[in-house]
Amino acid sequence: MVWGETLRALRAIASVVIVASVVGGCAGAIERTPVPTAMAAEKANVPNIPGARFWADEAPKDLKKAYAEHLQGVPKLGASAPLVNGRMQIDVLALSGGGSDGAFGAGVLTGWTARGDRPEFEHVTGVSAGSIIAPFAFLGPKYDPQLREIWTEYKTDELVVPQIVNGLLGGQALTDTGPLRKLVAKYIDREFLIAVSKEYQRGRLLTVGTTNLDAKRPVVWNMGAIARHYDNPEAVQLFRDVIVASAAIPGLFPPVNIKVKVDGKLYDEMHVDGGVTRQIYVTPVNLPFQAFDVLYPKPPQRHLWLVHNGKMNPQFGAVKPTTFEIAGESINALMLYQHKGDNYRIYRMAKDAGANFNSIAIPPEFNHAYTEKFDLGYQRALYEEGIRIGKAKDWRKKPSDLPEERPARVAKPKPEPASPAPATPEAPAATPLEPGDTEPAAPKPPGQPVAMDRVSDLETSATQ
Repeated sequence: MVWGETLRALRAIASVVIVASVVGGCAGAIERTPVPTAMAAEKANVPNIPGARFWADEAPKDLKKAYAEHLQGVPKLGASAPLVNGRMQIDVLALSGGGSDGAFGAGVLTGWTARGDRPEFEHVTGVSAGSIIAPFAFLGPKYDPQLREIWTEYKTDELVVPQIVNGLLGGQALTDTGPLRKLVAKYIDREFLIAVSKEYQRGRLLTVGTTNLDAKRPVVWNMGAIARHYDNPEAVQLFRDVIVASAAIPGLFPPVNIKVKVDGKLYDEMHVDGGVTRQIYVTPVNLPFQAFDVLYPKPPQRHLWLVHNGKMNPQFGAVKPTTFEIAGESINALMLYQHKGDNYRIYRMAKDAGANFNSIAIPPEFNHAYTEKFDLGYQRALYEEGIRIGKAKDWRKKPSDLPEERPARVAKPKPEPASPAPATPEAPAATPLEPGDTEPAAPKPPGQPVAMDRVSDLETSATQ
């Protein structure tokens, strides 16, 4: 899980706490010009890049109007989607957080490519580690080699630089992500944005989730809208910053401050790991799938593909009775169940809308040892495991902890009440015995006599 990386850092902290207390003092704080109020935050926009982002926890009142504002440059959503019986087939790929476990998602996509039936996704979403995979997954199988390189060729000291003492003495984090920023810049350049922009103009979406820590709210970034401004160096840098921000595990990696404008004045927003607010998502805002149908010529058939870069089952392990072990494992459990909750919420949305739900995660039996945060042996083994599963296409149709679905019980129809039997003419009372008689005289019914077998039938039917 995303926060599982924090446990390893917490262990390292213990070894320098004494040093930090001896050194004393305080590291220089980063100067900021934060957005002053919540009201101002509502009006904040990224300069010169309209439609770059929006709140993920706020449903627009008018979806078509919001579409026009935030999805500029898209002629028609799903314009390139295949049709089956005249109905668009919309494939959505969602990539979760997971830290170094992102090697799994990269492997799944590579294995899926080798299988030969990997679709072109109309919408790709990424959170944290998933945000590093998402742009390459969006551009298709020809970028699989870049994914393999990113997730299997760089070890810890090529991605982050420890600065534990500085982090403890008032700094922003326990590591410096300068090397990670250089790595992102190596792969994300102007030509890359041009490729994303072309796909965006075909009606395909690439979005990445971050958390605005000032506002304590999730944000979705429309990477295609940013990519449209590929000739603007600030847009290229923003594209990179969003990816790094989405993967910025609080405390471990420093946050990313993004410039915004409010009423003509420049401020900055502090953005951190998108996994703080949600581990995985398939819709930009909290609305049922049916609400988005107005954006298509006719309601599409949706196919959801959720790749969880982590294990979705609790992993037993005796916890050492130390502060950092207890804190770290508690965070792990917290994030695991947030992840499971996000997965179940998406499943319910899919069921309600008749969408095709598919989910995949690291198998519980995968237990390769690692010795550092980004351990190449571990990541290569996990990448290969992802390839194996991607080739097998072993997707789950529902969350793993839900009971097996049983056929719906059909209520037995209640028997209709029997029709009342026709009334039997009341027989007159028997004639009293006369002196000398041995049997009662036969009754004398009025009119035609009733046969005794018919009377018996009527009595039988009346009692049924």
